[in-house]
Amino acid sequence: MAIESPLFQSAMELLGHSITHYNGKKELDRKLLILHLANAVELVLKDLVLDTGESIYKGPKETITIQGCLKVLQDKSINLPLLNKIELLVDERNALQHRFGSPNELTSIFYMNIAENFFREVLKTHYGQEYDEIVTQFTDESDLLEYKLNDPTNDQELDKLKDLAKIHPLGALLSAWTYIEKEIEEFAELAGLNFPRRRPSVIDLVNGRWEKFGVVIPIGLSDSFNEARRLRNMAAHGRLEPTVDDVIVSVDTIEAFEKYLLSLDKSTIKQSAQIERERLEKERQEYLDKRAKEKQQLGIIDLFGNTGA
Repeated sequence: MAIESPLFQSAMELLGHSITHYNGKKELDRKLLILHLANAVELVLKDLVLDTGESIYKGPKETITIQGCLKVLQDKSINLPLLNKIELLVDERNALQHRFGSPNELTSIFYMNIAENFFREVLKTHYGQEYDEIVTQFTDESDLLEYKLNDPTNDQELDKLKDLAKIHPLGALLSAWTYIEKEIEEFAELAGLNFPRRRPSVIDLVNGRWEKFGVVIPIGLSDSFNEARRLRNMAAHGRLEPTVDDVIVSVDTIEAFEKYLLSLDKSTIKQSAQIERERLEKERQEYLDKRAKEKQQLGIIDLFGNTGA
């Protein structure tokens, strides 16, 4: 694929404008965000169609729709990510074009994440490009720096979410929780708490499932963490609009919680977890042996024609 293609260049320009509008505070910004994201996706899909050798025109002046693009690409066995969610984005775009109003902030965050993941994979798979490198060429540097605050990778960047909260309280709150959830998963893996058939999560902590291994959260921290979690859940379901102060308190709590996890002796926890792991494996094997024995007995009964009737 050629990144010099006019369609590709236009798509990336729209993506860059989308980031600017994502950082915006106005209702119009949220509306333009959806419109730009959907149009960027449409242009990339048309570029992919052209690359297969097919035309994007269905008449002298009319090009095929997104659905038409998807049909061509499907027939050509071109794999694309997140198609079910991309269709939702397109439906949202079409609805906005035919009615007044604008999406709320939570909807904007949802579609921005979808579009970013879509372009990240499409650029790598079909253009041989890295998203993080390409996007810098089409986005204002200050806008991009502000946007990247939404994805903290360390405690210093986490603290910057307090600044982001002044612009996007909800986005900052959700980003802070995405960060601590990743930290909890990494802690669980290092401490041996990633038991088979159970993905470690915040629930394991707040419900005290890891206390027997030595992960006992101090009462004050536990209360503030649960309150921050309640705030996040209500905000994520559109039942509450977090304030700047709400987000700052939540970030402070998450930072304190991260420090608590770092203070724990993971080697000691891992030893206790290994004992539990062995116990669970023994129970599982005993259950499997019991089931196998029951099936064997039923097989013997069937062999002699005795069904138990």
